[in-house]
Amino acid sequence: MESIYNAIHALSQRFEERLDVFERKFDNFEQRIQNNEKEVTENKNEIIQLKAHVDRLTKENKELKERCREIERYGRRWNLKLIGLPEKENEDTREMVIGILTRVILISVEQLRDKVDTVHRLGKKDDPAFNMRPRPIIVQFGMRTTRDEIWRRSREARVCKELHVQFRQDWSKEDREARAKLYPTVQEARRNGKKAYLKEEYAIIDGKRVDAPFTG
Repeated sequence: MESIYNAIHALSQRFEERLDVFERKFDNFEQRIQNNEKEVTENKNEIIQLKAHVDRLTKENKELKERCREIERYGRRWNLKLIGLPEKENEDTREMVIGILTRVILISVEQLRDKVDTVHRLGKKDDPAFNMRPRPIIVQFGMRTTRDEIWRRSREARVCKELHVQFRQDWSKEDREARAKLYPTVQEARRNGKKAYLKEEYAIIDGKRVDAPFTG
């Protein structure tokens, strides 16, 4: 009986020792779980803060882009684009354009030289992008009133018809793309008897603004 008792006592001690080891491992495991939960919570909070920061930066970036586009639009409102004027070797583009402008509005060459700021052709000579057509000319005016008067009168100006040239608004790339997308919508609205026209980057149909569809 003593031998049995000693054996049972020894087994009991080993069981208690193993139980202590298991309890320590369990406590360590539980502590690791708590630490992981704490880290997960901290990471979640950081992600929430980062997302809010990214959202704020995205909004600010969008606003800055729109401001830049509006600044560019404002600058282009002082310009007109002349299409179709043949290029000449060693041409004085500014004087050629001023000569045309004197036939669009009744104003002297000297006055126009004061009101016209810069004149230059777009792109490089023999650029294949223009498909053998003469490069467009950008005319920047020093006075907006002069620019607007030339824009109004050029559509019926005899000189434009004789030279087969045309003055156009100087739209930005983004506005040209938006207008191209909206043009069929405006045409359809007009066919349906609605009052529709294009603005810089959007359309107005029966007094309501219509933006170009986003294609990504």
